[in-house]
Amino acid sequence: MLYALPCIVWALLLPSLSALRFDEHAAFTPAHLRELKAQTKLLFQHSWDSYMAFGFPADEVRPISCEPYGPDYVDQLNMRNDALANVLLTVIDNLDLLFVMEEWGELRKVLKYLHENQATLFEQDTIVQVFEALIRWLGGLLLAHLLLTDVPWPDRPEYAEVRQICEEYDGFLLILAYDLGIRLIPAYQTETNLPFPRVNLAKGLEAVPSKMNDETCTSGVTTPYVEFSLLSKLTGDSQFEQLTSLSFWKIWHSRSGLGLLSMTINPVKSEWIDSITGVGALVDSFYEYAVKGSIIFGDDSLWLIFTKAYMALLSHLAQSNGIHDPTLFGNVNTGSGELVSTWIDSLGAFWAGVQVLAGRLTDAILSHLIYMKMWDYFDAVPERWSFLSASSKYDPLEERIDNAINLEWYPLRPEFIESTYYLFRATKDPMYLQIGLRILSVFESRFMTNCGLAGYQNVKTGELQNRMETFVMGELLKYLYLLFDEADEVFLHQPFMSRKNWVFSTEAHPLWYTSQYGSKSAQHFRDTLHKLQKHDKASKVSPYKRSFIKTLWLKLASADRRMVDKLVEPPSDRNATEVNWERLGVKAFQPALSSFDQCEVRPRQLKTHEHSFMQSGYYTWKSLFQPEAKFQNTLVRPPHLQRHSKLSPNHYIELTPAFYHTYTAFAPKSKGDKLYLQCARAPTTKETDCVFGDPAKPETHEMYIVKLTEKSSKMSPNDVVMPWLSGRFKLEVLRLGELDSTNTLITKDYIRKARPDTWVSRKSEVLRIIRANGVNVGRYRTVWTSRKALLNTDMFKISKDGRIYVQGSYIENFRVY
Repeated sequence: MLYALPCIVWALLLPSLSALRFDEHAAFTPAHLRELKAQTKLLFQHSWDSYMAFGFPADEVRPISCEPYGPDYVDQLNMRNDALANVLLTVIDNLDLLFVMEEWGELRKVLKYLHENQATLFEQDTIVQVFEALIRWLGGLLLAHLLLTDVPWPDRPEYAEVRQICEEYDGFLLILAYDLGIRLIPAYQTETNLPFPRVNLAKGLEAVPSKMNDETCTSGVTTPYVEFSLLSKLTGDSQFEQLTSLSFWKIWHSRSGLGLLSMTINPVKSEWIDSITGVGALVDSFYEYAVKGSIIFGDDSLWLIFTKAYMALLSHLAQSNGIHDPTLFGNVNTGSGELVSTWIDSLGAFWAGVQVLAGRLTDAILSHLIYMKMWDYFDAVPERWSFLSASSKYDPLEERIDNAINLEWYPLRPEFIESTYYLFRATKDPMYLQIGLRILSVFESRFMTNCGLAGYQNVKTGELQNRMETFVMGELLKYLYLLFDEADEVFLHQPFMSRKNWVFSTEAHPLWYTSQYGSKSAQHFRDTLHKLQKHDKASKVSPYKRSFIKTLWLKLASADRRMVDKLVEPPSDRNATEVNWERLGVKAFQPALSSFDQCEVRPRQLKTHEHSFMQSGYYTWKSLFQPEAKFQNTLVRPPHLQRHSKLSPNHYIELTPAFYHTYTAFAPKSKGDKLYLQCARAPTTKETDCVFGDPAKPETHEMYIVKLTEKSSKMSPNDVVMPWLSGRFKLEVLRLGELDSTNTLITKDYIRKARPDTWVSRKSEVLRIIRANGVNVGRYRTVWTSRKALLNTDMFKISKDGRIYVQGSYIENFRVY
């Protein structure tokens, strides 16, 4: 009877909840989630219908003034031309969204228009950015082609119309994609194997002013590898994959001695322009496509690249008080690893989603929380937000806000909801649905305009911008809609798609590839072009279209059809040390780098279990509100948003009353009959770095994780063994009277127990290793090194029981074997 009690209570609550509006409760029942999907679809339909009525066939529609919006033909230097070229951008970038929303009538309409205009669509005298054209245009065309040719649509009524569309489809989207690829690939035909960032679609590289092509970025150089490789495999023309792979590998092998990639490049001089890196703008999608490319193409070398890059990022960029505390990835110098800025950008919100794909759930939740806090305070993710500020909580509110937000716009970027979607699919924690509910509510009440959705021109004042970029529908609304699809009703979540190794591109186009389909597609494409170019002059095909087809056929016929040999990431350049594991009592161990080969399925913060009823694991995470204490000077709610909060806590997603009371009602109770709903105290300890030896890439450091030990061994499972001491260590400084990252007060007894050989004073301190070359250590793991590594007696002292002192400072979780 006791087991049934929660269900009975919940049944009593349902009638009252069903009477509320969809955004006034947090039931997340099947009916509620379908309603949330329906509300999201209404936002899409409003935006799409507005574009078709007031924008089509231009690239975009302006959401406030209801005008078409396209490239600037007067000022060719206008950066808006990077993505806009009068090529039906909204249509091409959202073709797959029409499949997701099952808008078959609209799909027929736009496919017909594209088919009729395929010969002239990309013959535009405009300068565009290759990166933007690749991820938005080429990715959209390739995906739509895959959906129409390589999906076994079930014989069910809801798919009857799309099955008919597939039968009528003649493959013209792949021809369009090839035409676009031929126009863009000259950017990669350089002496340095580094591409120019821009081309003129109609006139080529020669029509681009040199000053527009003297700087590119790491993302711009490397990201096109995936879409271009897919184009090569589907058409049989290998030049796209060959040229972009050369650029990708050149960038990778040009990383710094610490294993870090700078942001900007001079493609002519073949040199880095800066020495700064991060995980946000200019470098973000390199990491994203190392993971996603490895999934799409089954490429182990790309996966190895990601794991090496990830260890470097953890070693040098990760900023946190402890291994279980919220983490942000700052911008650092690629040569020294030192922090060079105090801001992070909105594009970095994608990072948690990549961490989910890489199987690092605990890390993903730590990264995601910072951006959730931004939504708590700004109802947006500002383009740049400062985590450190010269202001204090006693300064005027306006000054604090100015110092907190470096770049004030929010064009409805999708990266935060993207990561939220990935985290929900991986954990099923209802907090992510609550985030989606909050975003949906804000979009309806604040960003919805007469002709679409308009983001903030200024987060500080609430001023809206008169633009709706294509990613608003194509990414943000898509991820939001799929987030609410817990019932797996959308085709992407259904079993007939689970056999595809599909993954969302950086522009949210679900891409996949199989060699069997690829070889079939390449032959069919060649046969189709050959057949089309043989039409005689008496046919109904226009002269211009005949010329268009003939040009493409000649390009394909003369192309090198040999596919790229698989490029292999070389093994790490280090010698393995002979460790006598038997003497140490270690029965099993693994190299630290190989730990990435196991996916994490239970994140350490969310401690609910499969039998938990109506709980969010976030309410078991003691560090949930640590960012408020740590960033109290820059997490500041602007005045224009304060009027939206009827009750003071309502701007917190995680403290929305309906959600909070629903998902803590059945939490476990202590002996004192009190809920476990108390956060840890904010740590007051500081973090510092210690570098041993010369700067080196993290994978070159010899490190092992202990997996199994004998009972007599001094080592424990999960301890870290480093035969030779080298690399960057993150240390927590524990001083008398401070609170550490585990919510422990550092007392005289604590220090005396750690250092029984010393007199405890106010200046007494103990150090603790938090990370060693990107590997989490923390309070309950120990780093072991050999005596041979500590021969420098000026630097190291070793006690009789194996404790290690570094320049007189004792490190509590550092031992010699």
